[in-house]
Amino acid sequence: MTIPGTLFLFAILFAIARTGFPIQCEVSLRVTTRNQRSTSLRNCGPEFDTCQSLVIEATRFGKTVRTVKKFCSTKASCVPGAVFMHVEKGLKETGHNLCCSTNGCNTVVPPVPVWNETPNGLWCPSCSVQHPDKCEKETTRCKGLENQCFKRTIGNNVHMGCATEAFCANSAHARITITNTQGVQMSRHEIECSRAPQM
Repeated sequence: MTIPGTLFLFAILFAIARTGFPIQCEVSLRVTTRNQRSTSLRNCGPEFDTCQSLVIEATRFGKTVRTVKKFCSTKASCVPGAVFMHVEKGLKETGHNLCCSTNGCNTVVPPVPVWNETPNGLWCPSCSVQHPDKCEKETTRCKGLENQCFKRTIGNNVHMGCATEAFCANSAHARITITNTQGVQMSRHEIECSRAPQM
């Protein structure tokens, strides 16, 4: 058999061998104000080809809650990079998202970047309310890498403000927000994002 033929056969055998051996990712969820769930390496389903590690620190009312979530993902849905958002009434989230494609590669918790508070010339409508309160929209200046306007609904809470693309893509995975001075809420997220306009 010729060398090209041998290489082609090897490629086919490798592809066949790879089938049935899904990527293994660390799967866990840790929130500083709740009991820690066990961390484990799991075989991902055949639809997954990426491991994801997301860390977010949410700050409101002088209180910060840190969330670390690790799970199976796909290259198409995992948006790496800095996770920033803020609304006019003191809520901000800072974090980082890691995407990788080798077994156990998401055991590392990405470092939380420093939030750049320099206005970047973009703006968004902003509010933070609980249903059925009316969202009295204010204007907030976007900062640093924030280039998206978002509207996020978490349970009875509605937030609007500036965010990064990585926040818009990964917010639903975090599933946590600080709702008041007593604690945090974990529930289903719904988020809409659009490009932030110039001031």
